[in-house]
Amino acid sequence: MQTVLITGANSGVGLATAKELAKQKYQLILLVRSQQKADDTKKEILKVVPDAKLDFYLADLEDLASVKKTADAIKLKYTTLDRLINNAGYSPVGIRFTADGYEKSFVANHLGHFVLTMNLLDLLKKSPESRVINVSSAAHALGNVERLFQKKNTKLSDMKAYGDGKLANILFAKGLAKYEKDSSITAYSLHPGVVQSNFGSDMNGFLKVLFSLARPFMISPEKGAATSIYLATTDILNLRFRNGYYFAKSKPASTNNSGITPESIEWFWEQSLAAAKGYI
Repeated sequence: MQTVLITGANSGVGLATAKELAKQKYQLILLVRSQQKADDTKKEILKVVPDAKLDFYLADLEDLASVKKTADAIKLKYTTLDRLINNAGYSPVGIRFTADGYEKSFVANHLGHFVLTMNLLDLLKKSPESRVINVSSAAHALGNVERLFQKKNTKLSDMKAYGDGKLANILFAKGLAKYEKDSSITAYSLHPGVVQSNFGSDMNGFLKVLFSLARPFMISPEKGAATSIYLATTDILNLRFRNGYYFAKSKPASTNNSGITPESIEWFWEQSLAAAKGYI
């Protein structure tokens, strides 16, 4: 039985992904923010798959120490990890900063997942065909490489911050593909589509209006999960030569941000390592 870890599996695309992979007999490790979310998620999945193999861990992706502690606990129990789906996404509601000066949604969307992934590399390398799958968004087009890792940037808007985080998801996948190319790990990012879920319900300003207007045209969480499931389950022979690619509708897709370059990928990796120092 292969093991998959999913972040943000308590609702929306993450929950739909977890349910489908449970049906396909994966052992699920689910990272959630509270015991209540763990209990609710367990009930939801067991309704669909009564014999699902579920294991829950609590972590706050905005708190890098919490993420490291959880990754260490996972390493004590598991010897291999076959899939890591960095699914959790956070939309900023007002611009707030961590004690280190980074914008909070950037920490939750990227740095928390970076710390989690880097701490689990040894488990991933022990699987013959492990995959790291980052759920990004077409909103990466709104991101700006030059803003990434800026501290106390009071000129950020919610929309810019969200775009920066989704751009970071793509750069992270491309960096991981580059720096782990000689290992068993492959990495991908994806746009799930514009999904009908609770995501974005607490946004402010123009983003809230945009999501409200788009809601009637949104797809179901099950359809939104399709690309994550494809990347997790399809034969590796169909994916290995697309290591680092960005996907949409279960097919390779073009990114829409001129800041994604070999130089920016390398710079981004170095900055991520520096920001995560002490936690990996």
